[in-house]
Amino acid sequence: MQITGGFLKGRKLVCPSKDLDFIRPLRTRIRKALFDILGQNLSDLKVLDLFAGTGALGIEAISRGASFAVFVDNSPISISIIKKNLERFNLLDKAQVFKLDLPKGLKILSKKFQNFFDLVFITPPYEKGLALKTIKNFPENLLKKQALIIVEERTGVFLPEKINNFNLLQKRSYGETTLHIYQGS
Repeated sequence: MQITGGFLKGRKLVCPSKDLDFIRPLRTRIRKALFDILGQNLSDLKVLDLFAGTGALGIEAISRGASFAVFVDNSPISISIIKKNLERFNLLDKAQVFKLDLPKGLKILSKKFQNFFDLVFITPPYEKGLALKTIKNFPENLLKKQALIIVEERTGVFLPEKINNFNLLQKRSYGETTLHIYQGS
């Protein structure tokens, strides 16, 4: 798996071994399609990568100009992989990594980061209800006005058009994966 754009384009990410199937990185082609939607230039954005896995989405955002990314996962293996990827690409000064259970860990983040994030990725394990539970419990004080929230879920799993103060802007399906793009009001 490799970075698809920006100053790290083509660089390979450290990935989990195949037997660690609970870590499911967003496929390169879907990640590329997502960043085609978001735009190639993410200058100065601050990114929150929830259920970060390998850190691919947050690292891709930094590669495309984001100034800072916060990575959150509850797996010690994922945390180790994220840190290895940040070290590999010399990005430790542009990132912070937290081992937290989500969505309850959002309360801890909301105390540390007020009105901070422009872009959020929510990419939990499929069909466990964590995508909906996370966005329903998402503290609005973490976000800047008009922030975008990208939610990945298995195709066919229903997510409402409006959740709290987040409105669905668009939905794109790529085989078994659907991306829901919400914006805060």
